[in-house]
Amino acid sequence: FFFIFRVASGNMSEAVLEGTVDVPDGELAGIHASSLGRSCTRHVACGQELEVSSIIRFRRQVMLVDDATGVAGSPGAASETVVKAILIEHGQKSCTVGFLSRHVAPRPELSWKVHGQFAQIIELYDLLDEGVYKRAKRMRNHGMAAYILLNDIPILE
Repeated sequence: FFFIFRVASGNMSEAVLEGTVDVPDGELAGIHASSLGRSCTRHVACGQELEVSSIIRFRRQVMLVDDATGVAGSPGAASETVVKAILIEHGQKSCTVGFLSRHVAPRPELSWKVHGQFAQIIELYDLLDEGVYKRAKRMRNHGMAAYILLNDIPILE
């Protein structure tokens, strides 16, 4: 698998220019929540199993979601297009660990672009202490993680 080197936040822009670190392609939301299929018989909240370097695969689908409660299939639920992230363990699909942001899924050009794609987690916002912005974003969205798509992996010689 392709691994990302951790870089101190002050040197991030220099590292990107040098090519020693990848820029995230996007973010997962709700990795600490247990609603909307993000829990199973093995985990209370499947997203808590994510680690830096975990591999996920995206799947676009339509779900019944209640905006007020965030629960699937409740009486006030309406159909909504979502892009969910599924953890890949031992080469097989495992648990739903999170979703792409709500502004991505309804846009067909964006949601179909990532449907079926593999990605690697490069940053878990709950492991960060340095940024007020990312900490607030993590709290508001019930856990966040950054990822890179694995469609353009360089071949190492």
